[in-house]
Amino acid sequence: MIYRRSFDPASGDSLARLSRWIRPGLNVLELGAAAGYFTAWLKQQGATVDVVDIDPDAGRATEPFARRVVVADLDSDGWEAALSAGGEPPRYDLIVCADVLEHLRDGARLLARLRPLLASGGELLLSVPNVAHASIIAGLLDDRFEYGGEGLLDPTHLRLYTWRSLGALLRDAGFRILEWDATEVTPYASEFRIRVESIAPALLGALGPGTRHYAYQWLVRATPGPMDEIPVPRALEGAERIPVRLLPGATREALTLDRQYVEFIPANGDAATVEYRFPPGDAVFRIILADRIGVITIDALRFLVGEREVWRLGTPGAVVHPGFETVALDEGRTYALVRPDAWIEPQLRNELGASADRLRMTLRWTGDWTGSAALAALAGLSEVFADRLEATHREIARLHTLIDTRDHALEARDAEVSKAKAELSEERRIGRQRQTLRGWLAVPLLRVKALFARGGPR
Repeated sequence: MIYRRSFDPASGDSLARLSRWIRPGLNVLELGAAAGYFTAWLKQQGATVDVVDIDPDAGRATEPFARRVVVADLDSDGWEAALSAGGEPPRYDLIVCADVLEHLRDGARLLARLRPLLASGGELLLSVPNVAHASIIAGLLDDRFEYGGEGLLDPTHLRLYTWRSLGALLRDAGFRILEWDATEVTPYASEFRIRVESIAPALLGALGPGTRHYAYQWLVRATPGPMDEIPVPRALEGAERIPVRLLPGATREALTLDRQYVEFIPANGDAATVEYRFPPGDAVFRIILADRIGVITIDALRFLVGEREVWRLGTPGAVVHPGFETVALDEGRTYALVRPDAWIEPQLRNELGASADRLRMTLRWTGDWTGSAALAALAGLSEVFADRLEATHREIARLHTLIDTRDHALEARDAEVSKAKAELSEERRIGRQRQTLRGWLAVPLLRVKALFARGGPR
């Protein structure tokens, strides 16, 4: 299977991080080249590249960029001889083994076979998924260990590694670690979508920022040589972050995710101030408060023109309209978000909205649905919905009264209409009588009769 991706050396993914360890003009052996995107970049750096890949399609994809392509299973024998093409085995300045080791039955044997292929001073660049990622540990404590698509638990992974087990594997194969690096992914940003708020506080302290459990992939730079002690990778400082999105538009119908401004706040309850800068001219502003359900508190919300404040939450007349999935738990400061895309809309007068060019907010992700915060949120929600239900009952009663009043009015009108129809019918009959001599003589008597039928003179 070819893993089809693209390569951006300016990004933070594993290949981009590996590329920062590579000097131009090297003699390189690339194991597992996939669709050849990294091979092409290596050639652009002046490297001479040989490729070994198990997939014939991958081999064909790399041919335009490689000196030699060998289609072979790295667990099998013979591919080293194929690289030599009948002569002396080549020696490489660099061997790149990016996300390959976990697909092999015997990674230790591969490493032992790679060491003789390195020239003096040559280096091995290696990356593997981290099975000790916080999301996997949290899943195990919930009795979950489920293979999926690409990612940490790709079903084609035959071996799983932590930094310690990878370091021991390299040491036993005769390598010395020069440097560690890691790609960092929070549990919620991973394919498992585990919210850090759902992790018990004691466990979160052991897995969260300041640990190595947010490492999604371990990257290592190594060289042949003895290693008495495995160096310890640095602790990762990152934390779970929650996106808060601003959607400005001329009208509500014009709001779109194609035009959005995104900032992030921490998920640990700390207050964070974010600022959005945008061109003036919009009248409607929608703020999508999170990408998950939970509770968020807005400590401050201000619209500005430059540094001049034109609207501030909490001042008289400053109204915020919540979406249906956003429930105010107090006076417009704390909201329970019952859908991942829950939003609010500050109500600015058109001239103020059109003049504003920035929004500054201070927010706190103050709760989840798993502990005391859940009880407080649900209690607030029950009060809100009870108030809404009572208001709905009052409105229904009012509508019933209106309907009854309308029905009485309709009945009275129907009676008047029936009476008017009878009078009109009598007038028409009198009119027809006038068309004859007998009728003309009888008209005065008929009028008197009709008068008394209506109840006498008025």
